[in-house]
Amino acid sequence: MGFEKLYKNFPELLPDPNIIEIDDGWYIIVEDMLSAIKIYQEMNLGKNSLIPTLFTKIKAKQGWLEIEYNGGDDVVNEVVKFCRTLSFKTCEVCGKIGQLYCSEKWMHWSNKKTLCTDHAVKLLYYTLV
Repeated sequence: MGFEKLYKNFPELLPDPNIIEIDDGWYIIVEDMLSAIKIYQEMNLGKNSLIPTLFTKIKAKQGWLEIEYNGGDDVVNEVVKFCRTLSFKTCEVCGKIGQLYCSEKWMHWSNKKTLCTDHAVKLLYYTLV
């Protein structure tokens, strides 16, 4: 998908063009998060103790969206937390409703991904339930 579009639309939030490392399924979550934070910052910078937000990493990690950033405030923290929560229930590949799956039958040693049933079957992932 067009991750270049995110870098173009949110240069003040994404200073490095190598920050985002996710599959297309989580694109909309990240785009909506960046949009919400950009609008919030435009409305509130200079009015309170808000520090400009700069993202340093947005990537998939063991079935959830790992988001690292500097700055922000409690509102930005809640937006990021909400997006992480959405990633636990959204297929990383296609964006449909998903759940956590493992690449191996032995959960502790395997790679984990949040996938819909179709992609779990295609990629040979096992359910954790």
